[in-house]
Amino acid sequence: MELTLAPNPLHDQPQTLHINKVATLIGENGCGKSSILQSVFEQRLSKQAHQHLNVVCFSSGQNENYSEKFSNYLKRERQAGRGLGLECLYFDKPWSKLLIFLATATKRSGKVRSFLCEGGYVTESQTGHDDQSTVLKCAFRIDKNYITRIQDALQREVSGETGTLRSTAYFRTLDSFVNTFISRDFEFDNPLRKQSIEISANRLIDVSFDYPRQVQAGEEDAEVGDENSQAQADSFAPEISFFTQAADNDYFIDKSSCKLTFNNGLELDQLSDGEYQLLFLYALIDLFDGPSTLFLFDEADSHLHYKNVEKLWTLLHSIQGNAITTTHLLDSISAKENRIEHLKVVERGQINENNKIKQLINRLSILSRTKSVEFEVMGKIPFLALLDDYNDWHIFTKLAEKKGCDIARLVSIQPFKKTSSFTTDADVLGGPKIDWVKGLSASETEKITSKIFLICDRDEANPNWNPNDSVQVTGQTYKKLIKSIKWPNGLNVQTFLLAWKRREIKNYLLSYSALSHHRVLNLVNNGNIAAVDYLQQNQTGDNDSIRKMQAKDAVDPLINTEGIGLDFDKLQAYIDLIPEDEISEDITNMYNFIIGKL
Repeated sequence: MELTLAPNPLHDQPQTLHINKVATLIGENGCGKSSILQSVFEQRLSKQAHQHLNVVCFSSGQNENYSEKFSNYLKRERQAGRGLGLECLYFDKPWSKLLIFLATATKRSGKVRSFLCEGGYVTESQTGHDDQSTVLKCAFRIDKNYITRIQDALQREVSGETGTLRSTAYFRTLDSFVNTFISRDFEFDNPLRKQSIEISANRLIDVSFDYPRQVQAGEEDAEVGDENSQAQADSFAPEISFFTQAADNDYFIDKSSCKLTFNNGLELDQLSDGEYQLLFLYALIDLFDGPSTLFLFDEADSHLHYKNVEKLWTLLHSIQGNAITTTHLLDSISAKENRIEHLKVVERGQINENNKIKQLINRLSILSRTKSVEFEVMGKIPFLALLDDYNDWHIFTKLAEKKGCDIARLVSIQPFKKTSSFTTDADVLGGPKIDWVKGLSASETEKITSKIFLICDRDEANPNWNPNDSVQVTGQTYKKLIKSIKWPNGLNVQTFLLAWKRREIKNYLLSYSALSHHRVLNLVNNGNIAAVDYLQQNQTGDNDSIRKMQAKDAVDPLINTEGIGLDFDKLQAYIDLIPEDEISEDITNMYNFIIGKL
């Protein structure tokens, strides 16, 4: 699913978020993760965007930014005659007991009921599997204002008027609820003072939860309890709507007074914080999950034991709808369900996919030891390319594109920086890269790795290349090194040792036309190389002088920006100046080898 995000306080431009069931936002404190969630929530509240989605937002702590805007939204919807509508909801901890109760009472096969049964917290009936032990205790009242409106409706009915408040679905449900749990003699002629009531899960079925008619546009003066305050959206059950409206601003039910008890008088508050939170999350999924639901979970994994963290992510990746989450936990980021496409690095309110792996590892290294973090992250990637610098892959793909290659076929490959210079005869070309792969193979992290391409700078080396592909390094020494990599049983990973025929990737940027345009051709075509090896117009320059020379002095000032390094815009402008005929076939050979192995 693609979601267009509105500007947020830290990023003043719209952006697109790709959600593959779950999108997990990570970044340092203050980077704007919550700002992104809030922008989605507020856009849905104001009906400016995402109207095809039912948005359900959860915060692990009380968040006034959400709760205040949600309260204003509810008031605005009631005044406009739409009531709650159940299109966009916000829940924090004060709602937990009510929602957990509704989940175990109404969702017999739900996650909440399963959790409670596994813990021995509830007893089910032999027939029907009703929850026979859970009880919600709360304070309930019907105030004078509501009674006055009911009596006014009664007077109008005596005069022959129809369609009054007393005929609405909400009132009929409220009347049934009062008759079931408070008194069959209550006639709505006097206020009902606040009193403690007990709602048994197995008796909730005795209440007639009525369906209202659809709200008509332009209806006014509707409040909680009116027919106009539609009790449900199409995808949510009427009992959820009834209790949500009844507990909103403690209209009938005082949320702060609620107590939830299970078998043998055990209270929900006696469970650990982790169990408590997991049950709350289970309840949200049980009650609101559907194909059109978008969950916004702000640090939903806080307080959870690592085993429950695993359960949470397994659950989120199995929902019918979609979810955007935030997290600071390494256990969540490294969860096997959270693959690279699910993780989104946020910087200053912007989702930054550039050099994603570099950013991800830099972020995670703060949370754990760098080496283990590298293996946790890279084990999630099927196709890896290890290069001497992250920018090397970008330069390669841009040159390949200019050469006419379809670089969209390379999108599944994730580049990763692992330097392996060759400066003396004692060095082994690609040695550090191969050592890193051995570390990955021996690590205990979950792996989905399939292909690893070790793309080495040539530097001072003089290796032999496979004549069939011109990129794969051959020789007994290197074959033995590759064969020395041992993978766990059942994991078939192919590792390829490749090398440029030039000193490094920047040597492929040496172009007669581009350097002439910038009037620096003399930095290459000079007395330091033989005239026969000079760069020529519409020729590739594939000779030993161009291959082995230091290209940075000529190229870096044209593609770098001070304080930034490689400037992608400058690089693109420079490559635009290079005719296809001046780009080496080495680029095409590397491209063809890689896509041939995917």
